Amino acid sequence: MADSVTVLTGKDLQKIGAQSFKDYISQIPGANFNATVPGISTVTFRGISTTAGLDQGQGTTGYFLNDIPLTEPGFAIAIPDIDTFDVARVEGLRGPQSTLFGSATLGGALDYIPNEADSKKWDGAAESSILGMPGHEVGYAEKGMVNIPIIKGKLAVRGVLDYRQDPGYIDNIGNGRNSNTTYTRNARASVVWTPTDDTKLSYTYLGQSTNVSDDPYSMSDEFGAYTKSRTILEPVHTQLQMHELRLDHTFNFATLTAMASFMRKGQSSVWDYTPYYVGVFPGLSSPTYAPQNGDSKSMYYEVRLTSNSTGRFSWLIGAAYYDTWKRINAPAETPGIQNYLSNIYGSGLASKMVMGTDDWGDANASYDGTEKAIFGEMSYHFPHHITVTGGARVFNMSETSSTELWGYSAYAAYGSLYHHTSGVTSQTSALPKGAIRWEPNKQIMVYGLVSEGYRFGAPNTNNPNPLYKTPAGTSSDSLVNWEVGSRLNLLNNRLILEPTFFLIDWSNMQARLTRPDGITYGANVGEAISKGAEFSGTWFTPVPGFSIKVNGTYTDAHTIDTTNLGNGAVIPKNSQLASSPKWQFSEILSYRIPGVAFHPQFTLVHHYVGSSPGLLNNAFRIGNYNTIDLRFSGDYRTRVGTTTLSVYVNNVNGSRGVTMGYISGAPSLNDYYLVQPRSIGMTLGWHL
Repeated sequence: MADSVTVLTGKDLQKIGAQSFKDYISQIPGANFNATVPGISTVTFRGISTTAGLDQGQGTTGYFLNDIPLTEPGFAIAIPDIDTFDVARVEGLRGPQSTLFGSATLGGALDYIPNEADSKKWDGAAESSILGMPGHEVGYAEKGMVNIPIIKGKLAVRGVLDYRQDPGYIDNIGNGRNSNTTYTRNARASVVWTPTDDTKLSYTYLGQSTNVSDDPYSMSDEFGAYTKSRTILEPVHTQLQMHELRLDHTFNFATLTAMASFMRKGQSSVWDYTPYYVGVFPGLSSPTYAPQNGDSKSMYYEVRLTSNSTGRFSWLIGAAYYDTWKRINAPAETPGIQNYLSNIYGSGLASKMVMGTDDWGDANASYDGTEKAIFGEMSYHFPHHITVTGGARVFNMSETSSTELWGYSAYAAYGSLYHHTSGVTSQTSALPKGAIRWEPNKQIMVYGLVSEGYRFGAPNTNNPNPLYKTPAGTSSDSLVNWEVGSRLNLLNNRLILEPTFFLIDWSNMQARLTRPDGITYGANVGEAISKGAEFSGTWFTPVPGFSIKVNGTYTDAHTIDTTNLGNGAVIPKNSQLASSPKWQFSEILSYRIPGVAFHPQFTLVHHYVGSSPGLLNNAFRIGNYNTIDLRFSGDYRTRVGTTTLSVYVNNVNGSRGVTMGYISGAPSLNDYYLVQPRSIGMTLGWHL
């Protein structure tokens, strides 16, 4: 394989106690986790990002489960953060993956591979955790798995349930409530039927629900660290259900894979917009808040044929169809607004500007996107251990969008009580990919790669402001990635080194920008470049049981021209891209004491994230912090299974997080998220 791929196995994840993005993304070179609201937090690769929050349109990273896309074209209703309990592996693919994975993989992709049902044996596992933060709340988690062979060797079912309560650590002094306690529920099911040795039919289900009691940002500049002040709670709820049916059949010459999936997502939230409308309604003391509801449905179909040849020539061909529909309702509500507007416009007109008594800006956005594609790759293995690979994806993407605005906000912006816009766009193009690999023996592999990525454009769905012009939306952007890398297995495979160098040219870049009133919107803003180096290394030292694993990334991601945005705003040349720290690195020191009962193991994990903008063209900085995790674990094996105990301490130094970012807007850039403070925890697990 001539790609930059990091594979974290279930054992790797268990060693560091990983449960979600924030626990393991640091182990993937070039990847950066942006901790915002649980359920819509994002991951970026190689600095390809213009916001550390949720993108106004389709994101730059793809998320997949068994190759099924989990984020749809257009703006994301939710970004699932799958719990790693009973996951076989997580694959981090750095660089654009659009040839095989489609749109929204400009920077890279994450692919979760859960354990499938096993018809050969009964299996079970359970895990219980408790987590405490000094001065804050206590959280816990309960997880379980059962695998049942129904017809031995033919039919089996596997089920996973887990519930996690992550403790809150932000105090909302505006209403006297604790903030950001998060409740996550996950359910997974796998049914596998193998009627013959050559045929496998499988069904996979994923369900996830995330509830955040109050949006977890801190107004530290005003009230101190881990503190916010809002008069109302800002809860966020996201949910997802996905069903996948998959057929794998092996012929003499190739393997046929056909998959079909249905996914539905929902989001409901409330944002306190009071500080951003003080100037719009002077003298009105009532709070302004924005309840928001979103819903999406997606259908994905793919069929591909992969050669089974062991000769010089190998190939893969396939076709895919992706259709998504989504709708968002985002009103703006201020108690007493009708009386306020009556004093200005008269009671007759004011009653038409307000729906009910409080809703003065009801906005609806609808979006339908379709992607059709054929794709393929071919490799030829030349003499002298050289392999040349060529591939392409030919695609057509089309989208229909419409926005509707009622009430005072429509009147103020457009002079009428109702305003409607709609548009249809379509694009047909081809994405080539080429690679060359030299592998003279099992100790040395060197490769070069060029690949392209793309993503859909999207309409802007934020409420308009008559003082500031906002574009209707964005058009698609694309990038080209060049990279060279190698893998060296030295000292009888006890030392593994993997350096990679990359250069990315990003054109017609979509960016999330901020109006002077603090609301964000999407626009195309020119061209950027990202260049850097990634390194990972593993050393199984001469000391039995002692290993060291390190990874590091240097990224220089910036704009290459000056762009005038209007409204007096300019993005200067050489502006650093958002969520693109120049330096980040991580180390894992692990020591498992050999020949001792209970197999004790000590693990030390350190991670550093450098500084970068939270939003393109904004002075607000994020990152520049360290985390240190010290973990002790041991296990006891009996005839009825293995019991594992893990105790850990996590400490954070610095801990400035990322800026706000939502589908319809953003609170003040002085408000930001914080990495959770020092924590102490314990996990007790059992596996049959």
